Amino acid sequence: MKERSSVDILKREDIDLIFNNAVRILSEVGIVVENDKLLQLLASEGADVNFVEERVKFSKKFIEKFISESSEEYDDVDGLEVSCLFPYGKRGEYANGLEVTAGTYPQYYLTLEGEIVPHNLESAAGMTRLADKLENIDRLGAMGVPSDVPPILGPLYMRLIAWRHAQNKLSSCGEVRTAELIPYIWEMGQVMAEYRNVPVRKYTFAEVELISPLKFTRVEADIFVQFWKKGLLAGIGFMHSAGGSSPVTLAATVSLAVAESLFINFLYRFCYGFKKLWFQCNSSIMDMKAGMFPFGRPERGLIALAMGQLARHFKAGLWASAIYADAKLPGIEAGMQSAFNTIPTILAGSLGIECFGILSGAETGSPVQLVMDNEYAGALKRFARGFEVNEDTLAFELIKEAGPGGFFAGTEHTALHYRKEHWQPEIFSREGLNSWLAAGKTVDVDIARNICEHIFQEYHPRGIDESTEKQLVKIIESAGKMLVR
Repeated sequence: MKERSSVDILKREDIDLIFNNAVRILSEVGIVVENDKLLQLLASEGADVNFVEERVKFSKKFIEKFISESSEEYDDVDGLEVSCLFPYGKRGEYANGLEVTAGTYPQYYLTLEGEIVPHNLESAAGMTRLADKLENIDRLGAMGVPSDVPPILGPLYMRLIAWRHAQNKLSSCGEVRTAELIPYIWEMGQVMAEYRNVPVRKYTFAEVELISPLKFTRVEADIFVQFWKKGLLAGIGFMHSAGGSSPVTLAATVSLAVAESLFINFLYRFCYGFKKLWFQCNSSIMDMKAGMFPFGRPERGLIALAMGQLARHFKAGLWASAIYADAKLPGIEAGMQSAFNTIPTILAGSLGIECFGILSGAETGSPVQLVMDNEYAGALKRFARGFEVNEDTLAFELIKEAGPGGFFAGTEHTALHYRKEHWQPEIFSREGLNSWLAAGKTVDVDIARNICEHIFQEYHPRGIDESTEKQLVKIIESAGKMLVR
């Protein structure tokens, strides 16, 4: 795969200052880990563990040794491809340079008529079908949190929806919420693994979060340990808000992100044996007027660029969240906020971008926005791919033959190259004003809505057969009898 161009915004001395600050955070402040098994593991690997305070500190020597023993090559382990949180290095190859993921646990649904309602089983299934059909979406996370089932069973239903209503794309869910669900998630994963004849890791994984700053809570850590002990993967993420869960300055926020990324790498290495360093970036700012956590801000792009430069310096991989918009409806605001996220993330060198089809931070899923984001994803993939420079693409002889004032539209060279060189939009305008007026003045949102209606009517994929679906439903019903009170 061709190496992607990148942008540097930090001086070498800035890199050293940020990294040294991250080392001081880990060595002098440390991380609270509310799990005895993980504390014992980290102590056995040479970390400084205070079992009474449940706090772990990592010396500069420990960190430098860990980095020196890391591999430049990505790990190749069954199941790494299922979640954005895992260091899966083949993502770019799989997705022709840039992997695009839709969904991320939205609670609400923006209907085609413009009404905001709670997501339910039907709307989450519809969003899954839509994402499965769209050309530039490579993989699907949870496309909606159904409100018409008991909340504790939500993660089980989200897995069923992902597997039942997508047949072309990798589709799944890492939500766990409580350790009580693990036996049922494990059983559902076994059913799917047997159906697909693949390792159970492909369908049974968890996504948990650090509580920034610097805390791995009892519930989240217990879920991680239970999956690890079963030989299953549990990815760990984090999210900083500058001025909220991290200092208001971007330098401090980036430094905290490096520290927490390193801590996650420690656990990945000691629990799973992963050798590749992996930096995460999902940080933004806190709006000091509204008290909200906004995603579509330019500071988020700056943080991504800085994390990308640090990742390149340490020969680490990078996964940076992007596309989040704070806008409540599809339109100019949503597009501009997405641009603040996505283009810097690509220039930072991230292997993928995620959360397409989402509005209002991560609160709302919108089919119209997803169709428009699919169009945007095609443009972003073209941007990420760059262009080739060789004798053929330089086209000197053609320029010489045409001469001053020449025109190239009718040449064989143009016919051979334009489809690869030029992105071809389907929704965005590609006509003059008079043609647009004559065609009825339709705009991107109208076209996207028509595409949604057509796909909802015509596309009904089945990712699993009826027998497998019945087995999964039976497991969920069993969980309901035990867990719903």
